[in-house]
This record gives sequence, structure tokens and C-alpha cells, in this order.
Amino acid sequence: MSPGRSSEMSYIVEFNSHIQSYFISSTYGNETLVNRCLEQLAASSAESKTFDVSVYECNIFFVNLHKLLSYSMKKTNLLWSVVAVLEVAVSDDETRIALVDKFRFLPVVSMLLLEVHSSDQQKRVLSLLHHLSYGASIDGQEMFIERLIQKLLTLIEQNHEKKGRCEVAQLALSILVNLCHRDLSTTFVLTRNTNVSAFCKQIKKFDLLAWKMYIILEQNDYIKEIDLHYLLRMSFEEVRLMLATKNSFSLRHVVDFLRSVRTLSGTREAEPAKAAVTDEYFQRDLKEFLQEMEKYWQTRTDSPAGEAEGRKKKTKQKVEPRRDRTSEGLFEILECIVLLKPDDKELHRKICEFGPAKLINHARDDCAKAIDLLRTILEKNPTDAAFAEECKTVLASLMTMITNCDDERLAIAFAKLLTTIGKTLNAVDDPMNEVAEQFYQHLFGAVLAHTWERATFDYSLADGPVRVYLWALHTFNELANLCPTYWYAKLTNLLKQKPIQFLIAKGLIGGSDVELLEALLQVAASSEFPKQDVAQMIDLLKSNLPATGQGRVPLAPVPGNVHNIQPPTGYSYIRALSRDLQERIDQAVVQMQDAKAAGLINDVEKSELVEFYTYKINMQTSLMNDLRGSLDGTTAQITTLMHQNQLLMAEIDKNQKRSLPLLLKESALENENRLLERELLQMKSAAATYDKKTSQMKQELAEYIKKYGEKSQKCAALVKEIEHLRARDDNYEKENKRLQQELVAMTKNRDDARKLLKLGEDDRQRLTEQREAERKQYECKIRERERDISKRTDLIQQLEQTLVQRDSTIETLETEGADLREKLKEREARIAQVEAELKENEKIQQAIYSLMNKTKK
Repeated sequence: MSPGRSSEMSYIVEFNSHIQSYFISSTYGNETLVNRCLEQLAASSAESKTFDVSVYECNIFFVNLHKLLSYSMKKTNLLWSVVAVLEVAVSDDETRIALVDKFRFLPVVSMLLLEVHSSDQQKRVLSLLHHLSYGASIDGQEMFIERLIQKLLTLIEQNHEKKGRCEVAQLALSILVNLCHRDLSTTFVLTRNTNVSAFCKQIKKFDLLAWKMYIILEQNDYIKEIDLHYLLRMSFEEVRLMLATKNSFSLRHVVDFLRSVRTLSGTREAEPAKAAVTDEYFQRDLKEFLQEMEKYWQTRTDSPAGEAEGRKKKTKQKVEPRRDRTSEGLFEILECIVLLKPDDKELHRKICEFGPAKLINHARDDCAKAIDLLRTILEKNPTDAAFAEECKTVLASLMTMITNCDDERLAIAFAKLLTTIGKTLNAVDDPMNEVAEQFYQHLFGAVLAHTWERATFDYSLADGPVRVYLWALHTFNELANLCPTYWYAKLTNLLKQKPIQFLIAKGLIGGSDVELLEALLQVAASSEFPKQDVAQMIDLLKSNLPATGQGRVPLAPVPGNVHNIQPPTGYSYIRALSRDLQERIDQAVVQMQDAKAAGLINDVEKSELVEFYTYKINMQTSLMNDLRGSLDGTTAQITTLMHQNQLLMAEIDKNQKRSLPLLLKESALENENRLLERELLQMKSAAATYDKKTSQMKQELAEYIKKYGEKSQKCAALVKEIEHLRARDDNYEKENKRLQQELVAMTKNRDDARKLLKLGEDDRQRLTEQREAERKQYECKIRERERDISKRTDLIQQLEQTLVQRDSTIETLETEGADLREKLKEREARIAQVEAELKENEKIQQAIYSLMNKTKK
């Protein structure tokens, strides 16, 4: 779908060609070429679906990568380049499962953990193991499991007492939880290698992870009465600590727990789950969680722009995690909360306050998760047209992202969001039509522009791009229902194309994605759906025959006429031979260049190179002559095969009378059969574990029989002791008779005491009557006191009135006094002025006197 995908695939092909030379001769030149390919692949985007396990070259790549990882355990450059590639590959769930189940990377990465010793390297390998072990089905009897568990237990024991929650210990505990979750064999290995009680005390401060491990180990003493309220609060606390420490791997456990709480709504425990999410503490914790998330986004936005670039310019030996998955986990948590409380208008308002544009901008690399969150909010609140209008404003920027990158998850999420907005608004306006037209041309432009050229469409597409095409087809089907004047003709033209019919047939046969199958059934319900053509495609796919651009299968023999077809000759044979020779020649040239670069060949003469290339040219010319000679025979063979093909097409047209509903029913039955086969395998594995347990119980039963023999001897000794106790019982009976006699005497004393008690009751009655009379007298005195108090309150009110009057007079006097003070100040100022003038006059008089005295002299 984009040129970047082909360039990354070229690096995979180049790696597969260079790695064989490296395994044969581990020269510096070979190592440099292999390392360069790995660095290019490690720098690729995690969302570009570079490592698609449905592609043959990728399977070969992972086989070589597994061999290289075990081969280069001591070479640092290659080792961490392989780890960097694996960190990119595990971001896709399908690839991650294949790495564990199909290519078995878990044992070799576990051995790598035993080799590294620095804290940074341990964190990086532990993070990779955390992703690989999540959801993996592992047999506890494998040899590497015990060594891995021992290493993880050692890391927890060494780091659990450090200040805060050590990231190494937390990662090790998270891997243990992933390994032991719903796996009795691995749990048994864990309990065999540690003291469970001491281990439970070590992990006590890890909250949610510790709680999950307690459940796995069935340590009810540590769990006690933990309810859903407390666990939900613990989950929010875990997210806050994660945002403070940047340990994003713990988010996966929080998401799993919230999803498990959501599943409780359909079981018997629905009431506790509803009570937990409607509790006031949950509301408060949710509000704090949204505030913490906003602070986290704010700090990320305020960080310097050059920080990311500086991180990329660090040396290759710097061991850091490949990618921060924090945003993805936060959006998954928000989506779980929206699904937990779909009717909560307050929660809906708080999340909507962020705004679609802000959510998309904060998502960065995890934009698909943000789009899924917006779509979930719209689906749970279909009447909120205002929020749908806000979501329309980000469609153009999302379309720009899809055009610039090859992210399949982003394209699928965009198609679903476009459908949901149209359903919410129940209309499609011009801006939506413009964005949808860009999406339409981006995906289906090449198919529509070259309808009659067979080589333009790749019929060997992987499952990821097929899902993108099919979800987009469902989107345009919904838009055609909402706006038929604009989209009906385009959808009809799209359904007529053979590549689209092939994709629909492939999606109907796959059946692994139930949601996509439902969407295809909605498309199949349209009146213009080509049922017959799609049915033919389904038959072709079920027969495992290659489909061409015309939807026909040339060169397909009838089973009865297999002997008429000759073995592959002509073009196919010579092309295969030429391709093999060309690869061998290119490989020889590369080996010569590597040998010269490594210094093994000091000087290569020009004559040798000329002879080599002359031999190469002569071989190519001989191949061309052979091709020309075989052309006539091949042409005759093609004509006979074309006649056979015409007969076969007529036979196929007669035989293909099944309708699409029957085919869909057959595919559904096949999917159900696959599910039943998986359940059968699970039952077989459960039966095997049960047999192991029964054998263990038989051994325990033999031990119990031995113990019971010893206990029978103890019983004989107990019989003797019982006889001795019976003798003591006789003595106790005699003592009992004596005590009964004393009891009779005590009953007589009790009767006498009762008589005295009756007399005391009479005295008490007289005293109560006397106290009642005194109480009445006391109440009369209280009433008199209350009258006196009322009189005094009247006097107090009169005094208060007089005080108010006096206060008013005092205030008037104070105002007059203030006026008088001001007048007094003015008069004092005037007096001071007059005094100053008098002083000046005296000085003037003295000056006049002095002048007069001078004149007299």
C-alpha cells in the first residue's frame, strides 16, 4: 500500500541473502552487511506491519534471526541489533504469538537474560521477555523454564528491598505472572524453586501484580477479604505510579483486570461489579486519574523538542527500550472505563472535555487507540450529535496521516470511525464526502485505474492489508446507504471488480475475525452484491488454486487428465535455472567484495574480473538462446493448455451452482470445526495434566498407607491410656456424688437468700416513692427559677436598648470631636505660621538695627 513497505521487505530479502555467507565465514565485511540490514529494520515504524508472518520471506528471516541470536551471543553489536528488531516485531500481536509458538524465541531470549549483568541490559531483555511471555502457552516441563524462573526469583530477591518499587523486580514479577497465569505446570515449577511464604512477603508492595500472583499461588491468607472496590482503587494507584516512574509494562495488567471486571457484568457477580463502579470512591479515583493523565500529557508536550532527536543520536551500544507504550495503555484503560460505565453522562462529559483533536494529538504513535476510544464513546452515546460534529473536524488530519504512513490499524480504526460518525449523524455532508473520497482513492484508486491489467493487483496479499480493504468496503457500503446519490454508483462499480470479489471471498473464508465477518455479511445483503462471482472465488480459494485478474484459473487440469500435462519445461524451467545461476553469481561477487574489504585478497587483477564478467555475459547469452529455442515448444504447449482450460471453464460453470448462503454456512461450519479442534487439544492437554496429577496422588496414597501403619501402633498405646482414663472416670463419679450433696445444701441457702431479696425489694419500692415526691418538689422550684430568669431577660433587653442609645450618642460625640480636632489642627497650623512670620519680622528688625548702627558709625 506504500513504497516504505517494499523497501523494508527488500532489507529482509537482503538480510536473508547475506546471513548465509556470515554463517559460513564470519568475516568483518559479512558482519557489517548483516548489522546494517538489522539497523534499517530496527529503525522502521512499529505500525508499518514490516514483519508479516504470512509472507514467506519473513518466515525465513525469523528462522535466520533465531539462529543468529544463539550464534552471536558474545558479539555485542549483532546481539543488540537483533534485540532491537525483536522489540519492533513484538508490537504486533500476530507476530508476537508467532515468535513464541512458531519460531520459539522465548528460550533463546531467556538464555540471553542469564548472560547479561548490567542493570540497563537486564531491563531491556526483561522488557522483551515481558512482551513475549504475555498470553503465551508454555509447557512447564521445558528445560529453560526452570532456569528462567530461578533467574527471575533471584532478581526479585536482590531488588525488592530497594527504595520505591524497583523496575527490575517489578518486570521480573510481571513475567512470572505472565508465565504462571492459568498454567499449573509452570506454577508447580515456581513453587518448587522458592519458599512461597517468603516470596509472598517479598512482593507485598507490588499491589496489583502481587494480588494476581497471590491468586495464582492460592494464598488466601494474603488476599483475605479484598473486594472489587479496593482492587479498582489499586488499579488507579498503579497507573499513577506508572505515570510517575514511566514503567509502562504494568499497564497491561491493569487493562486485563478492567476487562475482567467488565466480563463480570454478564455473570452471577454482576451486582458487586455494578456496585463497585458506582461507588463514590470509584468516581473520585476516576477524576484523579483523568487529572493525572492530563498532567502527563502536559509534561510530554512541554518537554524540549530536541529531546527525541538527541535520544536518536546516542551510540548504538546504549541499551534503552525501543518504544514507550504508555499512551496506548492509557487509551485502552479509558476505553475499558467507558465500556464499564456506558450510561455515565459525567464521565462522558469529562472525557469529551479533552476534545477529539487533543486526544489525537496526544496519541502520537498510538493514534489507532485514540480513534477506537472516540468510536466507543460515539457508540455508547449515539444521541450526542455535538461530539460527532467535533469528531468530524479531525478526519482531514487523520486522512493525512493515513496517506503518509502504512499503518493498517490506523486505517481500520479510521474506517470504523467514519462509519460510526455517519450513523450517529444519520447523514453525510460535503466535508465527510471529501475525506471519504480521499480514502476511497487512496485504497481503491489503483484497482479502478487498471481494471484490465492482471499484473497490477497482488493476489498474494497478507491478512493485514486484506482487513483494511474489507473494512473500507463496509464503510463505503454504509455511506451508500446514507448518501446513495454520491456513493451508490461508486460502490456498485467497486463490487464489479475481480480483485474486490477476491478480497471478499478471502474474508468470508477466513472467519477468524467475527466482527469483520458480520460487516461482510452486511455488505453481502446489498442488492448489487455479486453473489455468483464471489461464490466462484470462494470455490477457487477452497481448492487452493491461484486466482488471476479475470477470476479464472488457466492451466488448471481436470483430475482425470493429469497424465496429459508434461513436467515443467520451457519458460518456467529456464527462468528458475536462470534465477538460481544469477543468485549464485551475485553471491560470488559479494563474497569477492567482502574478501577484498576484509583484506583477505590484497589485489584483484583486472584480467580476472574481465574473464569473470565475460563468462557471466556468455552464460546469459546462452540462456537467451535456450529461451528462444524453447519458445516454439512452449507456445504449442500453451495452446493445448488453453483448449483444456476452455473445457474446464465450461465444466466449472456447470458445477458451480451453489449459492452464497450455503457457502457462508459451510465456512461457518468450518470455523466451528476449528474451534472444536482447539477445544479438543485443550481438553487433551488438560487430560494429560490430570493423568500426571493422578499419578502423583497415587504416590501420595502409598505414603499415606505407610503413615497409617505407624498410626495403628499409636492407637494400641491409646487404648491402654483409655483404660487408665476409665479408672479415673470412676473416681470422678464418686467426687460428683459428693458435689451433689453440697449442691443440695447450696439450694437451701439460695431459698433463704431469695427471702432476704424480697424484703430488699420492698425497701427499694418505698425509696422510689420517696424519690418521686422529692422530684415533684424540685420541678416546682425549677419553674419558679424559670420565671425569675424571664424577668431578668426583660431587664437585660431594656439595658441593651439603653446601651444602643448611648452608643449612638457616643458616635455623634466622636464625630464632633473629630471635627473639633481638625479645627484645632488648622488653628495650630495658623499659629505656627504667625509665629514663623513674627520670627522673620524680628530678624528683619535686627537687620535694620544693624544697618542703622553701621550708618551711624
